Amino acid sequence: MIRYFKIFLVLSLVAVSSALCNDNIDSLPHLSFFPAKKIFPLFTADGLAHQLSLSRVTENREWIGAVGGSVPMLQLNLSNAAMQAGVAVTIFNRLIKTPGHLTVYTIDYKVDFPIDFRFGEWAFRTGLGHISCHFADDALEMFDKHSIQHVNDYFTIAAARDIEAIGGYVYAGFNYSYGTQPIQYRPWLLQCGTTFGNIPVHEEVTLYGAIDIKVKQEVGWGSIQSYQLGCRVLPRSHASLRLAYTFRTGFDDRGQFYLTKSSINLISAFLDF
Repeated sequence: MIRYFKIFLVLSLVAVSSALCNDNIDSLPHLSFFPAKKIFPLFTADGLAHQLSLSRVTENREWIGAVGGSVPMLQLNLSNAAMQAGVAVTIFNRLIKTPGHLTVYTIDYKVDFPIDFRFGEWAFRTGLGHISCHFADDALEMFDKHSIQHVNDYFTIAAARDIEAIGGYVYAGFNYSYGTQPIQYRPWLLQCGTTFGNIPVHEEVTLYGAIDIKVKQEVGWGSIQSYQLGCRVLPRSHASLRLAYTFRTGFDDRGQFYLTKSSINLISAFLDF
């Protein structure tokens, strides 16, 4: 699969070179480092989106913490297109409130190296990623859990399109795993979704909705469905606070529970940057 990724990068460079040749002398390409704006949109309702957040599971004593985010490292601007490369890293923790303290239950590590392209209202993404899922020591000691080795190395392709009529965008894509444990030879994850609305109710508050659906070959083409309603508060050019309610149903995102099905309600706070 790495070979196909290299081929894709070569084709991307050819496309960029072609765009450069078509640019006129007055619109020369410009390379910038650490651009302020990302050119590929967030999968807002995805439970494994790179972000900084804290969520309360209303059905029990559990909390979900995500510490991380994505940072674009460099951007090549053309007259009618842009290419951006970056890195994204997040640690996802499932926490249980126990008397006197908060117990860490599961720890999942996710890292992506995306390469994004923007052509007007269209955005495209490719890249490599890795996720590994673990029980925390607290869980092994307190709940007598036995862990499995759940690791996933994958190649991703996705596309997104801005749609003015819904005040947002739609997206679709897939991950193809070339290194997977414990289930091998079931490499596909298909994903689609949307973020819509962005309705201003105050100069500092906007309302939005989001849907994310993932279908995984790993669990016999079972799904993980997320439906979210929320508001963005105090939006700024570089960051905003987001408060949301999410209903999530289907298989678990956590690798240690990848065969478990459930439905949960989440109340969350996100810091988008």
